Amino acid sequence: MADLAAEGEAPLGRLLADLVRLRLRLLGTTVAGLCLTLAALWVLEPRYTATMMVGPTSRLGPAGMGPALPAGTGGLPRALAEPGSGEEALSDYARYLELLTAPPVAAGLAADPEIMTTIFRHHWDPAAGRWREPATPGFLVRRLFFGIAGQTAWSPPDAEQLSRYLARSIRIERVGTSPIRRVTYQHRDRAFALRLLGRLHAVADGLIRDEAGRRIAVEIDYLRGRLTEVTIQEHRIAMTSLLGDQERIRMMISVDLPFAADSVVPPTAAALPDWPDPTVLLPFGALVGFAAGLICLYAGVAWTRHSG
Repeated sequence: MADLAAEGEAPLGRLLADLVRLRLRLLGTTVAGLCLTLAALWVLEPRYTATMMVGPTSRLGPAGMGPALPAGTGGLPRALAEPGSGEEALSDYARYLELLTAPPVAAGLAADPEIMTTIFRHHWDPAAGRWREPATPGFLVRRLFFGIAGQTAWSPPDAEQLSRYLARSIRIERVGTSPIRRVTYQHRDRAFALRLLGRLHAVADGLIRDEAGRRIAVEIDYLRGRLTEVTIQEHRIAMTSLLGDQERIRMMISVDLPFAADSVVPPTAAALPDWPDPTVLLPFGALVGFAAGLICLYAGVAWTRHSG
């Protein structure tokens, strides 16, 4: 039994002996991992994280694709008059969340030259005042591969490219079980990060407001036209009441207040960059260096003993 115990402890004892004997090499790989991480921290561009919290202003609204019969007027509410299953009903707030990184919102943001030239700064030539191919190493490799395939590797930034950038850069997270969402964005310029989130919210909310106004205007024009044709008194009374409801909805849409989503917490950001975080990355780099050295050294020792 003692011999078996000795045999079971032998591999662990040899490993500990190897660690003691090769401790300087392990120390070297740990320091190397630490130095590489430190070099990366000097190379990486510090970024600020801007955060905004948004929530719904109402569950359903005039832009909800349903018949414009407001609740409380004797007609069916929108949720009941909506054709199709309940899962097909779409609130203004849900549309707002989907639009945040969609091409329509990107098109509204792309109309601002400052936003486009800041986001796509490697594509912009300030001296010439025009777009140009970037000279970054990544794009040069891309152009090489596209050139071999006979394809064009670059085009001036547009709303579609901005939409893809927003989809990569904007993070939308649910806050607990509430409908409130936390929207975050990182950028090297704190003021720009705050401004972009504010514009993102305004453009997305404005698009839904404009769509609601367009639908209400079409319905009002239709009702006014029908009133000139209908002669039955009961029908005229019902249509006149419905027209009054639609006029009230249009008046409320024009109020300068949040329509589909409310900014529960306006865009905010810390005074100092919060990415990358040296307190996290430096210990992690040292740990990775130690683990890599341990694996390599143990594999080398095992190979030497096996070969011998």
